[in-house]
Amino acid sequence: MWMSTKPPDWVEGPWSVQLHSVNRSAYAKLHMENRSFPNWIISYVKTGHVLTSTGGETHTVKAGEVMLHPPGLPFSEHADVGGVHLWMQVSILCSHQFDLLMLYRVSPVIAIPNPVRYEAVFAKLLADWGNRALSFRDLKITTSALQLTEMILSGWEKAGNPERSSAYNSSGDRFARLIGQMSMRLEEKLTREELGRLVCLSANYMDRAFQQQFGRTPMQMLREMRLKRSKQLLEMSEETLEAIAASCGFTDASYLCKQFKKVYGVLPGEYRETVQSKQSENVYG
Repeated sequence: MWMSTKPPDWVEGPWSVQLHSVNRSAYAKLHMENRSFPNWIISYVKTGHVLTSTGGETHTVKAGEVMLHPPGLPFSEHADVGGVHLWMQVSILCSHQFDLLMLYRVSPVIAIPNPVRYEAVFAKLLADWGNRALSFRDLKITTSALQLTEMILSGWEKAGNPERSSAYNSSGDRFARLIGQMSMRLEEKLTREELGRLVCLSANYMDRAFQQQFGRTPMQMLREMRLKRSKQLLEMSEETLEAIAASCGFTDASYLCKQFKKVYGVLPGEYRETVQSKQSENVYG
């Protein structure tokens, strides 16, 4: 099993949003066949109802629900009655520029807990998107897009975090799920061969394909994740270096110190002391 039904807590910022289009579309009837786009299509049904299908799997979507169509994956939408969709073509990225909706295997149809709020935020996004002379436009549209994303994830969580089926697997899913596995198993001694088995690839082929996509091998990325997690624990906890090393997959505190100094330029203890001193400082004295 790749992932538990509880959403993982390892997906972190910094967050970024790449919006490619934002629109409101009204129709009398809808017959869209086998369309695909290079980025996520997130389409909220404001009025009407739609049948959407991907890879032979069909869903009925009602007003107040959102459809999520993965990049590069053909989908169809049909409606014999009129409706209005609020939609955007977007990439939502978290740390290491990972695709958030690839890492979270969010179901293809989600009921929005508060449709009125969703529609209000979308209306602001659409207005800001269309005003290219707007001051701080990128900041405003990013803020609105992340608010919409949070509402989508809240709806998914409220439904019990159902995962999308294999019918919705796209070319980006294989490595996204591998990254998810690495993130949830930082404390384990994972080998190249074991990671390769997780994605049904030889270790050498996996390394080449992964590096082509992410600019580093899976083991290099795993080391980055472990060091980043150790950095967070030094900032937020009072755990010993031995405990932090164990929970982040380092053989011992000495090896953690060596790797940490190599990447961050200071020893873990020095970093913790500096951070905690700043955290406890009274800004206004």
